[in-house]
Amino acid sequence: MAKLNGLKFVVRLLILAAALFFVIGGPLPVWMERLIPALSPLTLFAESIAQRSWYAGLFWSLPPLAVLVLAVFKGRFFCQWICPLGTLYNLPQKMSLKKKVLPLRLNAAVFWTIISASILGLPALLVLDPLSTFNRIGTWTAWIPGLLVPLFFLLSFFQPQVWCTHLCPLGYGFDLVNFKNTKRVFRRDRRQFLTGLGIGGAAAVILPGIGKNKTTPSVLPPGATEQFSETCTRCYACLSACPSGIIQVKKGGSLNELAMPELCFDGGACEESCNRCSQVCPTGAIRRLSDGKKWRTQIGVAKVKKGKCLAWADNEYCMVCDEYCPYNAIETIWRGDIACPVVNTDLCRGCGACENACPAFRAGKAIFVHSLQPQQTIKGTV
Repeated sequence: MAKLNGLKFVVRLLILAAALFFVIGGPLPVWMERLIPALSPLTLFAESIAQRSWYAGLFWSLPPLAVLVLAVFKGRFFCQWICPLGTLYNLPQKMSLKKKVLPLRLNAAVFWTIISASILGLPALLVLDPLSTFNRIGTWTAWIPGLLVPLFFLLSFFQPQVWCTHLCPLGYGFDLVNFKNTKRVFRRDRRQFLTGLGIGGAAAVILPGIGKNKTTPSVLPPGATEQFSETCTRCYACLSACPSGIIQVKKGGSLNELAMPELCFDGGACEESCNRCSQVCPTGAIRRLSDGKKWRTQIGVAKVKKGKCLAWADNEYCMVCDEYCPYNAIETIWRGDIACPVVNTDLCRGCGACENACPAFRAGKAIFVHSLQPQQTIKGTV
């Protein structure tokens, strides 16, 4: 038994080290950026139910299905040997004070909240999936989602593995599908089952409307679906994969949009040949785009604020926006001998190159990208 425990400890540490490398190890192949959150069968099924489609395809369906089959016969084997978040929370166990910080087991209620809300199109609390949670370690700018890992790591010094035993919905799902435990687990947690159904149904109806239309709509990553804020688990694989660094965590907005990814063009633009965010998204919240489809996708439309523009307001020659636009969407209106920019909305993709390059500073940028939801496809070829 001692040898087995020693082997398990070594295996778990090696898997944790590999997972940390995948999350924070720098520029990696696309499959590595996506692998950790894509392993979760809970995410796969909840998102497929919410979106009414099997979004993952055969290749990316096989790993979570293999994890699910393993749970049918071996229960929490994944939790005990593989899950990197479980290993992380297990590290303080020998130093734990063994206090009851969280006396109630809530993982069944969380699990059934996710399932019932997914049936209504909004997988509420799926942000608590442990593999999406672990993937946030590489992104510390996310307020509430990003605090989950350090918070429960500290709590583990008081109550051993409190996340795994009392809150993790994926671990509960493994208990539920294990053929030896299904009846016992369901019978034990009938009240939490009913509670989860009620909370999930209410959340799916109420959350989308809280705070809606009180902030400017976000410019979303190319390929984002109309249900992006609802189906994104905040795993932030897209943030890690973006070579321009323009995908950032949203601050403010409705409760349903809390900490979701959005585009910010202060430090760059959405490159016309880049589709990495659509390749790494493990939930289908961002549709996979080919190079050609990405080139034709209109994520927003730029608008010139004439009162701030050097040409329109100050009669100075500028047209920097035209110089940087990769789609030739900036056209010229002549006012005497001064060239003034206007945006051809049929050609603009909302890439943000003009906004990023705009030199106006006295009253702020003179050209801004406004979100387009749902995103459109422009006719034409690359």
